Order: sequence, then structure tokens, then C-alpha cells
Amino acid sequence: MKHAGDQISAYLDGELTRLEIEQLQAHLSSCGKCAAEIQEVQTVRAAVRSLPMLELPAGLVAEADAEVVPLRRNKGFWVGAAAAAVALIIAIAALVTPSSPSIAIDELNSRYGARASLDPAFGPAKLVVPDLGEVLD
Repeated sequence: MKHAGDQISAYLDGELTRLEIEQLQAHLSSCGKCAAEIQEVQTVRAAVRSLPMLELPAGLVAEADAEVVPLRRNKGFWVGAAAAAVALIIAIAALVTPSSPSIAIDELNSRYGARASLDPAFGPAKLVVPDLGEVLD
């Protein structure tokens, strides 16, 4: 493998496959130049990330002055809109779905009581009580 070059940045961004990561790590263990380069890139990235965020002066970029929308507010809007859509769908489904007819106890008894009397599985339960005298002997 020649020097890593672009693969170092892809590696730090998590864009390499497992095989490419293994090949790069094997190369880094044998190539001091690439190992030093990856250390330098990591140091530069950490330094850039630690810099404070600066606000642009008004009028520097015309598009930036048009409207500033915080990302948090925008994200909350979409979450609220999705929740409202789900609530609307549930409300419509509740209105459109026909209600189930109510069945009286007498009707259930007449439907299933006669069947229960003909079906041996619905017969009275039989309890078998073991003789404790036999168990204790």
C-alpha cells in the first residue's frame, strides 16, 4: 500500500469499510510518515473544533441577513406537525370506524350456552382427588 493520503480523512470521518480500515491500520503500523500524518490531522481537527463560533457582521453576506431561523425551533415545528397529523388520522379513523353492536347477556347465553351443553369440552369439570393415605404410605 502506498501512502494513505485521502484515506486518512475518510478514516477519521468513518467512511471506510472494515477491510479498508484493517488495511489502513496495517499500513499505519509500518509507515511512520502516515502515522505522523494521521496524528497531525487529528490535532488540526481538534483545534478547529475548539474555535469559538463567530457571527458574521451584518451586510457581509446578503443571504444571511434575510432571515435567521434557529434549527431547534425548526425541528420542533416538524415534530409538532407530525404529532398533529397523527392525532388527526386517529380522530378521523375513530369517526369513520363503525361502532361494534352491543350484545346482551341473554343473547350470548342463547348463542353459546346451547353449544356449550352439546360440546363435551364445555362440560362440567371433573376433579380427581388423590387418596392421601396411599401417598403417605
